[in-house]
Amino acid sequence: MLRLLMTRRWLAWLAVAAVWGVGCFYLGRWQWHRYESKHTLQHQMNDNYNGTPASIASLLPSESSVVTSDKQWRQVRLLGTYDASHRVLVRNRPNNGNYGYEVVIPFRLKSGANILVDRGWIPNGNNASAPNSVPPTPTGQVTVTGWLRPPEQKLNHQPVAGQVPSINLADIKAVTGLDTYNAYVLMRDEKTAAGVTPPRPQALPKPDPGSYAGINMSYAFQWWLGMVAGFAYVVLRCRREHLDEVNGPREPKLKKVRIWDEEDA
Repeated sequence: MLRLLMTRRWLAWLAVAAVWGVGCFYLGRWQWHRYESKHTLQHQMNDNYNGTPASIASLLPSESSVVTSDKQWRQVRLLGTYDASHRVLVRNRPNNGNYGYEVVIPFRLKSGANILVDRGWIPNGNNASAPNSVPPTPTGQVTVTGWLRPPEQKLNHQPVAGQVPSINLADIKAVTGLDTYNAYVLMRDEKTAAGVTPPRPQALPKPDPGSYAGINMSYAFQWWLGMVAGFAYVVLRCRREHLDEVNGPREPKLKKVRIWDEEDA
């Protein structure tokens, strides 16, 4: 059999199996890396989402600091005052299948720096140009707890006074004229200095962590099994040919005659 396998025809089939195996190997690695990435992000999001709130300074040392992947969805606690005069509505935002606005307001920290706070979602009004009403912004000193988020990409939509299409810092600065942290905070809750929880827009639901990471691990193992299967198929076909040369071709199986076929004859 080994002599047959070393002939030109079967060496060519082995080369095809090798090319197939290399492809399966790299496709398996790709799926494995996707599994590791999704698995890490999902666990990281769950850990951060329910973690202990930290100060903004401990996570972002300066206003220009970037929200890296390990800091996304970290809980932060802010102490300061809202700048209600620069409130911005982010339009066309989904919430449980409905569209409306997210209410974003600059929040002045005790350090004097501003950070954007997304207080939550409100439905569209009688038409899509403006909401019917917006919950009032708390005055005085407020403690806000929420999740740290990176700014969103710019969307080139038609401008609307007092509104933006995404939580993009350049767009919001064009509306407010304010410099802010290179991040925003999605509010979980807030309290006034008197310990009162003021009326607020609807809270947004916990984000979907994405599809189950284990499916990518399964795909990776399937591709790696395919790598072995390619060589196994060539070897088994070669063995079959070798046995046919040694023992002669197999006799064809006789067709089984069913009882009713005999009766019909």
